[in-house]
Amino acid sequence: MEYSVQIEINKPKNEVANLFVNRETMPLWEEGLIQIEDQKQSLFETSSIGYLVFSFQNKETRMKVTVLDNQLPDSITIVYEVPGAYNQCINTFKERSNKTIWNMDVIFKFEEPLDIPLEAFINKTKKSMELFKIFVEKHHI
Repeated sequence: MEYSVQIEINKPKNEVANLFVNRETMPLWEEGLIQIEDQKQSLFETSSIGYLVFSFQNKETRMKVTVLDNQLPDSITIVYEVPGAYNQCINTFKERSNKTIWNMDVIFKFEEPLDIPLEAFINKTKKSMELFKIFVEKHHI
């Protein structure tokens, strides 16, 4: 399954890119995130591997994160994995009139076929991007 989602953020590209990988502020916009663990290098560097630990309804979930390429502030390619699912996100940031156009190209692969419509995945991605946009636009560096 592949799709793309784009959103405009009313902040300059450098600020958006810095906040996207800021480990201290990430729990403020990434729902349920309680911990970031490094396994290989510092997470969000190229070739780094680590885990995002989430808590939902008193249950912890660990998501493996592999950064394939970090060319920030222009782009970052990240793979997220949980048992049975692989999710690659190519995030690109382009500046236009002191605003940032954030495009995310998404690839999902599942071990088992899912009976979930594509629109549900697109809507979840849009919701996550909107939460980040709201956070960035309210954040003052």
